[in-house]
Amino acid sequence: MSEAAAPGGRRHIRLVFALVIASLLGTFAVYTALIGDTTPLLGVAEASAGTHRGEEVKLTGKVVSHSGDASSAAGMTIVLADYDQAGESVTVIYRGSVPDAFRVDRSIVVDGTLTDGIFTAQADSLVTKCPSKYAPQAGATTQG
Repeated sequence: MSEAAAPGGRRHIRLVFALVIASLLGTFAVYTALIGDTTPLLGVAEASAGTHRGEEVKLTGKVVSHSGDASSAAGMTIVLADYDQAGESVTVIYRGSVPDAFRVDRSIVVDGTLTDGIFTAQADSLVTKCPSKYAPQAGATTQG
């Protein structure tokens, strides 16, 4: 009778082993997704302060002006201001695709490095934010 019970016991051990491996892989995947991207997100004022000079960061701000062609070798020059309009601004050199929603007064996020007061963006890293998606609609009331 012990011979008949042995094959079932092996299956049980294999199942437990497979579940343990699967749970470890799942835990690693969740950890990587949540903790893996440690690139700091800086506003224009923080970037101007220079605490992350020369480091890879994400820069966010409001577009004040832009000139040039992002598909050219020289790239497009974008001037970003801080959201609180405290007078801080950073010049961004960007090369790559430009989203259709990109324009003056639009909030953007771009990846790159700040060196000598100029933010050099990674190619194709420009993302626009859509403030109308997150702003309360006219006439809407909040409950609190």
